[in-house]
Amino acid sequence: MKTVLAVLAVLLLAEGAAAQFSMQFSGDIVIPRDTTRQGTAMTMNGRIIVDGTLRGDAITMNGDVTVSGTVTGNVRTFNGNIILASSAVVGGDVWTANGRVSRAPGAQVGGRIRSETVAPPPPPTPVPPPTALTPPPPQAPPSLRWDGMWSQWWSRVMRAVATMTLVGFVVLAALVTAVFPHQIRRVARSLSDAPGESLLAGIGVWILLPPLAAVLALSIVGIPAVVMLPFILALVGVVGIAGVAVLIGERFIGAFQRERSDALDAVVGAALLGVLAFLPWLGWLAILFALTWGVGAVILLLFHRMRSRPAAAPPAAPAPPA
Repeated sequence: MKTVLAVLAVLLLAEGAAAQFSMQFSGDIVIPRDTTRQGTAMTMNGRIIVDGTLRGDAITMNGDVTVSGTVTGNVRTFNGNIILASSAVVGGDVWTANGRVSRAPGAQVGGRIRSETVAPPPPPTPVPPPTALTPPPPQAPPSLRWDGMWSQWWSRVMRAVATMTLVGFVVLAALVTAVFPHQIRRVARSLSDAPGESLLAGIGVWILLPPLAAVLALSIVGIPAVVMLPFILALVGVVGIAGVAVLIGERFIGAFQRERSDALDAVVGAALLGVLAFLPWLGWLAILFALTWGVGAVILLLFHRMRSRPAAAPPAAPAPPA
């Protein structure tokens, strides 16, 4: 279901980008022998198997890449291995983080081969010596068993929420960027040009919002404004988070290829941002930081636009009678 939503969003909203970029959130991408696929292939929690020809880059997150055919671009993976058969031909770089590169004799690589370790492997767990008689482990009381069931249920709920957040980020960013491409590009440019001012403006919004709502609620005229305030804040937050996604996607894809579009930047950036939802506490703090940053950029754009608007010219004086 996640893959279907993402593919529909890309096909309906960015037909030009979708022709050069294919992405899956889970599952394998297989290019059979004697077939050719155009554009970049990217998958999360899956593998890429190239037996034919891929005219673009092969990128995976939490998955391996196996090449026995031809990849004209780069082969990159995070938390996965890269396996090059003897008949493999790679035109660009071969890079893996937290994995290894296995290159058979005869495999051709046009660029550099790098294998980096993100985190050192954990030390091996010592195995206790066997004992003659091991007493059976005591059974947990019913309360402890209930606590274990509760923790498992809560873990499943949090994973479901994180998955929905990931899919929601991707679809929402693609929709907003397709409908308002120029506005989202201005937000991303404001984040890049004034990152500190955008962050301070976003923090100021969260600080001033409660007293502003309280002041508006004291008057009859301000009550409708209080009712509309959550919808306005939600709209500003959606535009801001889409701008952050475009900026992240622009920086991420720019490291791999030059040809890209705003819709493609939004999809990739939102996917990377949504992955943070799977990290407990720290990931949600990072998402809150991104939301505050994007809201601040939108507020700065609105403020600068109001200041740059020219004042209305005074009416001309009537001509004196002849």
